[in-house]
Amino acid sequence: MTGTKPMIMLVAAAVLFGGMFPVNRLAAEAGWPAFAFAFAPALLAGLVTLGIAKGQGAALPLSRPALIANLVIGGLVIAMPIGILVNAAQHLPASTLTLVLCLSPILTLVIAAATGSERFSARVLLGMLLGTAGIALIVWPSSGVLEQGTAVWFLIALIAPIGFALANNCAAWLRPPAARSISMASGTLLGGAVVAIVLAVILGENLWPAETGFAQLLPLLLAAVINASFYFLFFWLVEAIGPARFSIFNYLAVAAGVIWSMVFFQEMPAPVFWIAAVLMLLGMHFALRPEPGKG
Repeated sequence: MTGTKPMIMLVAAAVLFGGMFPVNRLAAEAGWPAFAFAFAPALLAGLVTLGIAKGQGAALPLSRPALIANLVIGGLVIAMPIGILVNAAQHLPASTLTLVLCLSPILTLVIAAATGSERFSARVLLGMLLGTAGIALIVWPSSGVLEQGTAVWFLIALIAPIGFALANNCAAWLRPPAARSISMASGTLLGGAVVAIVLAVILGENLWPAETGFAQLLPLLLAAVINASFYFLFFWLVEAIGPARFSIFNYLAVAAGVIWSMVFFQEMPAPVFWIAAVLMLLGMHFALRPEPGKG
């Protein structure tokens, strides 16, 4: 499908997803336990999208393969990364955390190549090297990007793009045939909520912040709206325009996340941040660039 509508929805998806990084910081500052914040918005958004799906006559697939897909994809794209990023948001600027998105498409291709569904190429290797150079600049002690002692949190945050990359591949491997986008969004969100609450219980986390007020409810509602809207747009866009054209999303989401962070938290990253961002964006560009003859 081509035209103006998919491109508008692509930009909307990127703006929404980029907004999750400052929302995660709001949640951390409001005292949300990390995996509880992965659970609550996903559950709320999952129930909303489930209601919409039922209203449209789109049944939630309940076969064993569909349930496995929901738990695996939801766990990898919501429960694990959101829990990690909320923890990291207590120590790192939201704009810096946004840069981890640059690694997701690179790692997606690396995993695809390792499993035989994509050929490992020089462009992917170059993307990995540039991405690694960007990471090295960020954690370099004299760079001024991170406060002293927080580099380890940036390295921990790098687990998030690994989860995103695994989820991208699992979405291709595990998506039930003929599943509608709204059903996939609902299943992914509810699956992520299930995995998140299991992780919270295992780790002994509280399932709700110590206080309940505007500061706690605002990030919950914002995250629920972002989740419900983004995951519907994600599955709709991949089906409508294909994964290759959808890859533009990654550039837009990084830019959106940095802009949201600068606007709402008045973050002014150090000069080295921008050099690292350019390196990581270039790495993503080379990884996503089609090989000659493949369009």
